[in-house]
Amino acid sequence: MKKKLLALTLSASMLMSMAACGGESADDQTPTPKPTTSGTQSTPEPTKAEEGDKTPDATPTEEAPTPTEEPKLDFGGRTVRVGSYYDMTPDPNKDIFNKAFSDRIKFVEDNYNCKIEFINVGDYMSSYVTSVLAGDPSCDVGYMLTYKMLPALIEGGILQPISDLGVVDFDKPWYLKSAVEASTYKNKVYGMPLMGADVQYGIFWNKTLFKQYNLPDLYELYENDQWTWDKFKEIALAGNVDLDGDGENDIHGFNQRENLIWSFMSSNGADAVKKTDAGVELALDSKEAQEALEAYADFMQNVPHLGGWLGDWQSQIWSFRDGQSMMCYEAWWISSGYLNPNADGEGGMQDEWGFVPFPKGPSATGYASYGKEASPWVMLNGIENPEQVAQIIDQIYRIFGDDEEAYADAIEASFEANARDPHAVEVCLELMPTVKISPLMGFTSLNNLLNQEVFSSIEKGENTPQSALEAYQSALDSMMADIQNHDYNKDLMDTYVNPPEEEGEATE
Repeated sequence: MKKKLLALTLSASMLMSMAACGGESADDQTPTPKPTTSGTQSTPEPTKAEEGDKTPDATPTEEAPTPTEEPKLDFGGRTVRVGSYYDMTPDPNKDIFNKAFSDRIKFVEDNYNCKIEFINVGDYMSSYVTSVLAGDPSCDVGYMLTYKMLPALIEGGILQPISDLGVVDFDKPWYLKSAVEASTYKNKVYGMPLMGADVQYGIFWNKTLFKQYNLPDLYELYENDQWTWDKFKEIALAGNVDLDGDGENDIHGFNQRENLIWSFMSSNGADAVKKTDAGVELALDSKEAQEALEAYADFMQNVPHLGGWLGDWQSQIWSFRDGQSMMCYEAWWISSGYLNPNADGEGGMQDEWGFVPFPKGPSATGYASYGKEASPWVMLNGIENPEQVAQIIDQIYRIFGDDEEAYADAIEASFEANARDPHAVEVCLELMPTVKISPLMGFTSLNNLLNQEVFSSIEKGENTPQSALEAYQSALDSMMADIQNHDYNKDLMDTYVNPPEEEGEATE
C-alpha cells in the first residue's frame, strides 16, 4: 500500500537527511501562504483500499510494536512562547494532525510541568529582529519562512542554531525532512518543522476539458513514465482553443504564475545554487542545468500560455478554476484553498481536476516537487535556557511517537481530504519524499539578478543559456563574493531598527 511505502521512504529519508545535515524564482512578491509544516489541511476519515489491493500488514506470528515509553521529565514550570503573525493554537476539530498536536501539547503540559503559550507578534520579521537586537526576544520560538531566515537572520545573529544544542534528533519521524534540509545552513539546523502532509509544486489539470478535447490522460502518462518535457509542450500547445475565431485563445493549454524555471531545474536534477560548508555556490554550469535552461527557453518562446501575474496574484488560479486553462502550475495547497468547496459546500471548481508532478527532463532519475519555501518553527537568540525550550518543543512534536505507520496514515488521510480522485493521492504520496526546497530566494540580490536579468534574457531569446551565463559571469562572481563577506547585521539594523525616512517625511 502507498502509505506503507511512504513509511519506509520516511525512514530512508531520515537517514539521508541526517547525513546531509551532519556533513554539510521568482520575485519575492507572493503573499505568505498557509503553513505547510503543521498538518493544517482538513481531513475526513481515511479511505480504505479495496480488499483486492490489500496486503496483510503482518503475519500472525509477528508482534505489535511496543509503544515508546514516556520519559520522566520536569521542566520546572517553564512557559514557552510561540510567536507568529496569527494565533497558531492547533484546532483539534480541524484534522488528524491538529487533533494529535493539540492532544500532545495538553499531555506535555499536564505531565512535564510546562506551558505552551501561542502569541500574535504582528509583523514577525520586525518583531524577531528588533526584540533580539534589543536583548529582549518577543518570543522563544516562532513561525518562519525559510527564505526569510536564510541567510540574513542566521548571519545577523537573530536565530539560534538548534543543532548546536545537542538535545534534538532530527532523524525522528515527527520532523518534516524536506523542511529540516531547507532550515540547514553551513551544517547547522535552525528550524524545527513538524511532520505533515507536504507536496509543493506540480501540475493541476482539468480532467473535464481534457476529455472534451481528446487530450491524453496525464495519469496514464505519469504511470507509464511518459510524462516528459516534450509531452508537456505538445499538450500545452494542443490545449490552446480559440472558440470564436477571433485569433485569441479562449481556453489556454497552460498557465503559470511564477517559478516555472525552477521546476524545469528540479525536474532535471538541477538547481541554480547548491549548499556547501561555506554557504552556497553557483551550480548553473552543470549539464542538467543547461538542459533545463534550454527547455525553458524553448517553452517560453514557442508555447503561447498565460504567464506572470495578471494584476492579482490569484488570477492564474481562478483562470484554471473557472475552466479557462487546461493545466495550471501551482503548489498542492491551492487544492483546499481554491479548487474544493468550503465547509458549507460553496465555491470551488466545477470541473473535475487531477494532479501530477511537473514533467521530468532527460537527465532526471525520477519525478520531483520543487518548493520555494518551508515554514518551520525557529528559536530566537537570547532566550533563557534554550536547551530546555528545544526539549519542550521536541516533546510536543511527538504527536504519534515513533509509530511511522501512524504518520503515514495521517499523511495519506490529509491528502485524501483535498484530492478529487485517488490517483492524486497516490501522486502526492510518491512525490512527498522528493520535495526539494531551493535556498535561492533567501539571497535576494542573487535571486533578482538571475530571474530578472539572466533568465529573462534567455526566456526572450536575447541570449542562449551559454551566452547569458558568459555575459553575466562577472556580475554573478561579484555577487557570490559579496555573499561570503556581506554585513547582514547592518542590513537588519537599516531595515528594521533605523529604516531610512520616507520621502517627504518631516525631519528635525
